[in-house]
Amino acid sequence: MPVPSMPITPAPKPRAALPGTIDASWQRWIVEQRLRGCTVESILRVIERVGLARIDGERVIAALAENPAYAVAQVLQQRHRKLESVALNLQRLWASDPQYRTVEKRARITDEEFAERYVRGCRPVVITGHTSDWPAMRKWSPEDLKRRFGHLDVDIQLGRNADENYEHNKLLLTKRVNLGAFVDQVVRGGVTNDYYLTANNELLRQHDFAPLLEDVGSLPPMCDRSQLMDRSSFWFGPAGTVTPLHHDTLMLFHTQVVGRKRWRLVSPLEWSRVYNLRHVFSEVDLEWPDPGRFPAFAEATVLEVVVEPGETMFLPLGWWHQVASLDVSLSFSYSCLAVPNDFEYPDPAKAIPETLAATAPVPEVLKPTAPDTANAMRGELLNAVTAAGSKDIVEAQFSDGSSMRFCPAASGVEVQVNRKGSRASHYGEQLDSVSIEAGAAECRFADGSSIRIVPFR
Repeated sequence: MPVPSMPITPAPKPRAALPGTIDASWQRWIVEQRLRGCTVESILRVIERVGLARIDGERVIAALAENPAYAVAQVLQQRHRKLESVALNLQRLWASDPQYRTVEKRARITDEEFAERYVRGCRPVVITGHTSDWPAMRKWSPEDLKRRFGHLDVDIQLGRNADENYEHNKLLLTKRVNLGAFVDQVVRGGVTNDYYLTANNELLRQHDFAPLLEDVGSLPPMCDRSQLMDRSSFWFGPAGTVTPLHHDTLMLFHTQVVGRKRWRLVSPLEWSRVYNLRHVFSEVDLEWPDPGRFPAFAEATVLEVVVEPGETMFLPLGWWHQVASLDVSLSFSYSCLAVPNDFEYPDPAKAIPETLAATAPVPEVLKPTAPDTANAMRGELLNAVTAAGSKDIVEAQFSDGSSMRFCPAASGVEVQVNRKGSRASHYGEQLDSVSIEAGAAECRFADGSSIRIVPFR
């Protein structure tokens, strides 16, 4: 395996260059990078970039040679690499199929073929045609939902835009609302990811919503209808909702009734490339992959398919997926396969001692020198990088997916935003002046506050 020239696990987010010490959490990060084969120089560059002393980093790295715990960790790391190589070699064999990148759309699949080719063969497929007898295909709409069930209350996720880990923190974002009012909000609110009625609402277990299950007709191959009530979920939300990259712990079907969804999928054999650092979630956002922080992901193969109304995605075991609603969407998911469909996965974060997890080395993206606009901007930043192809352009990336670029020009610094009405646009309008010094952008706002943006290169 070639020696990585830069850290291949997420480097700590950049922050203003302030003096600091290499505490236990940073020492752990250094150990992890060395175990993964990253060069000493690449680690020291990151340490210097976030304001820590290079000499302290050199001392920590030098001490590893005499550390017996590190020696044991090296043995275990080599075993991990063997497992990783087995998975990636199998993936290479899978991907040699000329049709591998195409997610098939199939009608009239027998139980036998479905079991062998898709369930045991672990291949995603979009099933078509089986919903032609579903009353839901004729009845379901936002208006129908409000007319039949608008007097009832449901649990939704609210405030997703303000929490970059909204799916991981979904229970904290749960709010009880009137369904009729929520339908109005979805219909009138336009494209947004801020609110969504998702699978965790348990709506279909409630007697008042039983008519929704009565609207479900013929099921895909190998489904056990007797399990449907206990193993199904209802989804409703606006265009723009995104379920971040993750894997489920079972196999499932997801039928699109109203609207379209774009599915992006990554093989379970490529788990070492998706940065699964906690539970079932990847750190990678397929909308903004950020190769600077997640370079290994560039080697992953991403499959993509749009599921239309009346079509059903079959998600095989372990496949990573990120799902985006292209329209106002009503959909129905179910996991009632007539085969064993409960599996266990250890949480990779559980190996981190609680004392370290609480202080994990994820320094602030930016460090403001004053509150107000600068402080507010800091709270909405996800990352800061040097733009691809230019070491002089600093790019700040925001939680809503927008970005602001600071480009040196003959007349000073040109500020570019990628989307009007976005958070980047909001803060761009409040800038008083910008300068670039030593590769960092110094931003001063009209209210007198300022912030120094130090990119991770």
